[in-house]
Amino acid sequence: MSDEQPIMWLSCHPGTDVTRISVAGELDLSNAHLLTELVETTVAASAPLVVIDLSEVSFFGAYGTSALVLAQRVLTGHGRRLILHRPSPLVRRVLGVTGTLAAFEVVDRPALPAVDHGSARPVVPMGSES
Repeated sequence: MSDEQPIMWLSCHPGTDVTRISVAGELDLSNAHLLTELVETTVAASAPLVVIDLSEVSFFGAYGTSALVLAQRVLTGHGRRLILHRPSPLVRRVLGVTGTLAAFEVVDRPALPAVDHGSARPVVPMGSES
């Protein structure tokens, strides 16, 4: 059994009108592809809107930015809309510095339509050494 703690948690709540994805922890080289893959699977759902909650992201770099840009391309290419919900100050700063913030629809209101709180999927880095 490993003592390693997850560095990122992803949760997805598909709905008829809105699919919600929540990201918490570190979004980096080792796991940004998981967010992209999750967004790609939401295309099969019927919801026209995908909301990614980034309020609990504690580390965000170039790979996180790339994952969001790719997510936007995938969704708009399938006629879907993407909203970034409450990006953490770090996420907002990185997107601003890279000039990509303006490309996204950002909602800072604390509440969007409610969803059931399911369990998050922890992501543990592979091959890291203690």
